[in-house]
Amino acid sequence: MDLGLRNKVAVISGGSKGIGFATALILAGEGAKIVLAARTRATLDDAVVQLNKITPDSAFGVCGDMTELANVQALMAETHRVYGLVDIAISNAGALETDPAEGHAPGHFLQTPPAEFARKFRQLSLTAWYLAREAMPDMKAKRWGRILNINSSSAREPKWQLPHVLPNTLRPAVAGMHRSLARRMYQHGITVNNILTGNIATERWRDYHTWLADKRGISFDELVAERCKATPLGRPGTPHEIASYIAFLCSPLAGSITGQSVPITGGRSAHIY
Repeated sequence: MDLGLRNKVAVISGGSKGIGFATALILAGEGAKIVLAARTRATLDDAVVQLNKITPDSAFGVCGDMTELANVQALMAETHRVYGLVDIAISNAGALETDPAEGHAPGHFLQTPPAEFARKFRQLSLTAWYLAREAMPDMKAKRWGRILNINSSSAREPKWQLPHVLPNTLRPAVAGMHRSLARRMYQHGITVNNILTGNIATERWRDYHTWLADKRGISFDELVAERCKATPLGRPGTPHEIASYIAFLCSPLAGSITGQSVPITGGRSAHIY
């Protein structure tokens, strides 16, 4: 199926790995121009090389911390210079972090210092806000655009089983922001949606659950089986499965879908609507 994305300009923050990169691969395959943003130069450069193998000169990367407005503005300026105005803006900030690898608190309420809450607010909320804020003028000028946030099912159903107080608090706020934007942007031909992910087998997900299994004194396979027991799918999803739906939402075919927080959780979500 041709999704109608040829030569659309897509900016993806957190785009060098996981769901962000899987989305970039599909959009590149549809003929879109891809701009990736990430903090780690090595993985970013590798991702760009892989994308340009699909279509030469169809992707480039900007290395920087997207929690800083100046870096997001620099990202947009470079996108304008190379490809022109932005059509698609996808914010993707990971939240699963481990003590040994990241040096951050895992998210227990009483043990989480105020500075960690502020850091997570910047990571989950400000990155999405900045990218939408800087991309909207381009989309309004074109009378067409797609703003998406790769969020978590904890935005709708807080995860009480995990040390997860920070995402449980901040993920709903990000979904609320995008829901508010949707009502204001549809008149300009811009749709705004959230993707609420469940267990998705990304590199970050594997690292986190390896750490959590060790913390609990069980094997990785035991922990994954436990986590997936309540999921009708019976396994974690794949980045490609999530990215396929994101690509559809980015397309003209999804023009009537806006203001939604769509759960992709392998059937685990308990709510009706």
